[in-house]
Amino acid sequence: MRSLDFQYIFKHPFEIVVRAYFQKYTSGKDQNVTSITVIEHKQDPKTGEEYILRRGTCANILPAVFRRFCPSAVVEVEEEAWLKRKERILHLHSYNITGSSYVKLEEYSTYTQSNLNDNWTVMEQRGVITADGLGPILGRMLESFSIHVFKCGADKGFTIMEDLLMAMNTVSSSV
Repeated sequence: MRSLDFQYIFKHPFEIVVRAYFQKYTSGKDQNVTSITVIEHKQDPKTGEEYILRRGTCANILPAVFRRFCPSAVVEVEEEAWLKRKERILHLHSYNITGSSYVKLEEYSTYTQSNLNDNWTVMEQRGVITADGLGPILGRMLESFSIHVFKCGADKGFTIMEDLLMAMNTVSSSV
């Protein structure tokens, strides 16, 4: 098992960052994401807390050496989200469905209002990779590849989010 931690500060209010987050994969800015479907969306009438379950389809970017274990052209992932608007907290748990008998890729993310500035949002993320059933050599290779994918994916995600936030600010300031 290997893990990787990130922290990122968006210099935008929580509500706008959350709106941008839920548009990130449906915006067309990440060509590896081919579809996102909301499977379930519930809201607690007493607390207002929302639960959202989404399923995504992504291009299989695995190198050829791993494709025999996961030959599918696409990879399915699921994301669970718990949004507490009043407390300004968004918890996320994402995980792969495809290939999970060989490798489990999980992301745990939390978005909260910054303690430094009420108009900023802090995102903390942990990626966890567990490769089982491939043996020690292939397992380590897959974990190393997955760490690289997590790093690149996080950087791409931050860029997409900042682009969306910039566009949202441009639209709201021109109105």
